[in-house]
Amino acid sequence: MSRKQPAGEVGIRALRAELPDVLQQVESTGQQVVVTKRGKAMAVIQPAVEPAAREPHIIALTSLKGGVGKTTISMHLAATLGAMGKRVMVLDADNELSAHRWQQHATREGIELPFEVMAANHNTLMRQARQLESSGYTVIIDTPPNHREILKSAAAVADVIIVPVAATGLDLDRLASTLEMLSELEAAKPNLSYAVVLNRFDKRKGMSRDANTALEAYPRLQTVIHHLSVYEKAFGSVPDDLSPFQKIWAEILQALGAV
Repeated sequence: MSRKQPAGEVGIRALRAELPDVLQQVESTGQQVVVTKRGKAMAVIQPAVEPAAREPHIIALTSLKGGVGKTTISMHLAATLGAMGKRVMVLDADNELSAHRWQQHATREGIELPFEVMAANHNTLMRQARQLESSGYTVIIDTPPNHREILKSAAAVADVIIVPVAATGLDLDRLASTLEMLSELEAAKPNLSYAVVLNRFDKRKGMSRDANTALEAYPRLQTVIHHLSVYEKAFGSVPDDLSPFQKIWAEILQALGAV
C-alpha cells in the first residue's frame, strides 16, 4: 500500500519520474521540497537564491589622458559619500599627488574634510585597496594619466570604473585608447563595470552638445558635470556643490542593482 506524500515532500522513487514537475513546483512556488525514503528525510530541493547586489566599495577614476578632471571628480564623489556617513578613503595614485595636496591645503586652513586621503603604493595598489575595504572604507582611486600599469591595477581591483572625458574633440579622440585597454581587461575580468562621464559640459557650446551625443555610442553615465567655476575653486576646501555627484552615485547603484 503506497503512502500519500505530504505537501512539500516527494519519495525518492517518485522523484525519478517526477523531477521536472518537482523542479517547476519549487520554481513557481518558491517553496522547498523534501525528498524522503521510507518516510525519512534524505535531501531538500530549495529554490535558487540570487546573490544580493551590494554597493561598490572600490571605485577607480581612470583615463590615459591627463587634464580630464579625475582628481576633482574623485574629491567631489568622496565628499558626497562622506556626507552619507560612509568612511571614505581617496587613494592618490597620481604622481602629482593632487588629492594629497588638496588635503594638505585644507589642513593648513583648519578645514576638516569629510573623507581621508592616502598616497597609493604603486607596487601594492590592489592589496592596499583591498585592505582599506576590509577596514570598512569605501575607496576611491585617483589614477595618473599615461600609466597603463597603474590604470590596469586600479581597474582590476575596482567594483566600478569611471572614465571622465572633457567635452572636446581631442578628449573624445583619446577616449578610445582608454576604452580599448578596459575592453582588453574585460577578457580577464568578465564582470568589469565601467562607464564614461562627460565633464566640463557647457550646453551653450556646440562642441559640448556634439560630445554629449557622441558618447551615446559608449557605456556612459547620463549625468553630466557642467563646466562651473565652483568646481575649479574647490581645491583645498570641502566640496559643496554635490548634486551631480549624488546623481552619479544613484546611477551607479541602479546599474548594479543595489537599490
